[in-house]
Amino acid sequence: MLTEALNELEALLASERDAIRRLDGPAVLECAKRKQELVAELLARRGALGPKDAALLQSLTPALRQNGILLAHARDVVRDAIAAMRRESASPTYATARPMIHARSMLSVRG
Repeated sequence: MLTEALNELEALLASERDAIRRLDGPAVLECAKRKQELVAELLARRGALGPKDAALLQSLTPALRQNGILLAHARDVVRDAIAAMRRESASPTYATARPMIHARSMLSVRG
């Protein structure tokens, strides 16, 4: 039973990594939910964890770390994109700034 949970966790980490790379928020949340359930199950049965299962769990550490790093980077990308969009919408474009220019403030370039 523990080996099955660990194998599912391993497959789930690969799915989560793919969802993170695609910036698929709903899929990432589903993976996180299932990951919590699996970890809770493993914690509840940690007394039954044998050496083989412990080694498999230990081997998942790099994948867990990599997904955490990818999540942090994805968060930063989304945050930066939102900030850029806010700056763009806050600065007037030529089309919106043009009506504010009055005839008296125009400069003749004809001489």
